[in-house]
Amino acid sequence: VNRLFCFYLPSLVGFWFASVASAQSIFIVPPTRVSLHNPQAMEGRRNRTTISVDVPSDAGNGLKAVVLTQLPNIDQWDWGVAQPRVYFGQYSLRAVGELGRASASFAPSGDRVQINFSPEVQPGQTVNVVFRGFNPEANVYQWSVELWPLGEDPVRYTAGTLRTNVYDSDSLR
Repeated sequence: VNRLFCFYLPSLVGFWFASVASAQSIFIVPPTRVSLHNPQAMEGRRNRTTISVDVPSDAGNGLKAVVLTQLPNIDQWDWGVAQPRVYFGQYSLRAVGELGRASASFAPSGDRVQINFSPEVQPGQTVNVVFRGFNPEANVYQWSVELWPLGEDPVRYTAGTLRTNVYDSDSLR
């Protein structure tokens, strides 16, 4: 029995290490608190769209990326042309943020934006990503949200749907 055990044990250990080496990056406790803020809700006005993500202190991994995919709509959201600014802590209407902590890339179709953090957002931090664009036509705009942990081949976590309303300025007269 000992010879059999000695033969199989190295094989099992090798299999375990191979499995760990090919494992995907995960969150132990994935972020679930994601919000979108757009304080200027009139069509055609300059906006300050802010995406806020609270990474739990027990997440077990840093947040590397956020992917927003706009749900079907007549008009595309305008994220602006400048790279986003980032600040940490609670959402604040007046917070400015700093450049260089995040970069945004857009799908050619315009319905998907990927926000990559450099360095990653650490567990226990709340990150706010600020875009400056213009509100599109009056309508309800929605996005599905994916969160990616730091590391190779990350498991992509779905974090619900974000929604904002843009109102017709003529309807308020």
